[in-house]
Amino acid sequence: MFIEKYICSKEDTSEQIRILLTTKFEIDEEYSNDLKEKVLDVHLKEYGDNIYSFIETPYVDKVYRDSYYHYFSSKLHKYDRNCIRVSFFEGEITMADFRNQEGIEALQKKFLGFIVIRPTEPKIIGRSVLSPKIKKERDIAICTVNVSTTVDCIKFHVEGFPHSSQDTETITCAETTIWALMEYFSHKYPEYKPVLPANITETLSLVSSERQIPSTGLDIQQISFALKAFGFGTRIYSAKEFRREFYKLLSCYVESGIPIVIAIENDEEKRIGHAVLCVGHKKIEHNQVENLVEEIIRDETARIDLLKREISIYDYDNLNKEFVFVDDNMPVFQKALLAEPAKYYEDPDWGKCKITHFVVPLYPKNYLEAYEAKNFIQNFLSKKFLPIPDNTKLFVRTFLASGRSYKNAIALDPDISEDIRTLICETAMPKFIWVTELATKDLIKIEKAEGLVILDATEARVTHLKPLLLAAYENSVLYYDSENKVFAKNNIPLSRFGTYKNNLIRF
Repeated sequence: MFIEKYICSKEDTSEQIRILLTTKFEIDEEYSNDLKEKVLDVHLKEYGDNIYSFIETPYVDKVYRDSYYHYFSSKLHKYDRNCIRVSFFEGEITMADFRNQEGIEALQKKFLGFIVIRPTEPKIIGRSVLSPKIKKERDIAICTVNVSTTVDCIKFHVEGFPHSSQDTETITCAETTIWALMEYFSHKYPEYKPVLPANITETLSLVSSERQIPSTGLDIQQISFALKAFGFGTRIYSAKEFRREFYKLLSCYVESGIPIVIAIENDEEKRIGHAVLCVGHKKIEHNQVENLVEEIIRDETARIDLLKREISIYDYDNLNKEFVFVDDNMPVFQKALLAEPAKYYEDPDWGKCKITHFVVPLYPKNYLEAYEAKNFIQNFLSKKFLPIPDNTKLFVRTFLASGRSYKNAIALDPDISEDIRTLICETAMPKFIWVTELATKDLIKIEKAEGLVILDATEARVTHLKPLLLAAYENSVLYYDSENKVFAKNNIPLSRFGTYKNNLIRF
């Protein structure tokens, strides 16, 4: 058996795949035409115009092979065990480029990722990783992971996010979401391993009294259980429980660079239930910052204290921004407001869907969650620990970061004061920390901050400054002196410094 290879322009790609659907997967002409129009063309129309594809078949895909041997091979209807892989490049390519060093180096700069086509009609889009650079419309900041692959025997890598459509039988939207999340984290951190559809089915059989295949979907509790079994300290948030804080908490976790599992439903008829991933947001515009409204402080004492000093707080998580979703029914990287999470569907019933829950796959030792961390920050800023002047309009941005990554960013920031840099870099920190940057609307527009508060994400107790590691504003620094076991306050000048950008990659 020899591997067939084709190079196509964007205009010819879907037709070439349609031909292979007929010749390799034995899908009849009429149905393959339907798949071309309703699946392939829908994906390709969102890509840039100067896109070329490299098509290879047969291709052995590990995810589909797992589903094939555990399910599809046992059916009377014959399913091919092989797939088609389509790799994308920006600009024209030739077969000769793959066989000389200069051509390969140029190809790596052009490489935009790949899509696997599997014989599970009508949901034929399988395991995929695409760079946002492939899209016509970008201006987004998202969680990404570096994935290695090969094209015509040559190794390439792409920075993107794992994506697949559901096959509706071995994996529905929920299982696809779990798979994509684990694929992301397993490439990102050594603590996690990738999972295959059979692993998800086996794990969920522990809490199910019925058969798992064919899948009828999962509820939010089952999704959370599976992620917990795969090594996360999961946390479920409900719209009914957190009300006006719900979207802000979701925004905070997204800003922390954590892909979030979103459960959406049609509130009116309850006939739509779906799971997607939220992986980032659209670029923030200056007018969005300018139109940001003042935060309503939850704690009454803190609210009164801030009111007396006429200090207003403006929370980054209140920005009216579009978020980026990975939806197995759609091409990757769809954008929508949290209030209308499925607005990119043509069906008006989907447009009425609302977010009911979201699941956060936290590191197991992250005991301080976003709600408590943000509450602590508001109460802390209402006191006089930092020399925040009266009549100040304070812009705050809160996020999780790894201690190592944050120290690395501080160490490389040429603008931050040397004494503050040394103090932060020499402060003992856990694997993850909560960081709140303090700025003004004008400063945040140029991605600068003038103060910060760092909290220990492993400390769940929020009384008596327990989680505080360090806080700095203007000429005052408050930090925990571990040697003397007290909080020390020093006069160290803090210059304006760059905001932290490592959680989400911009395109």
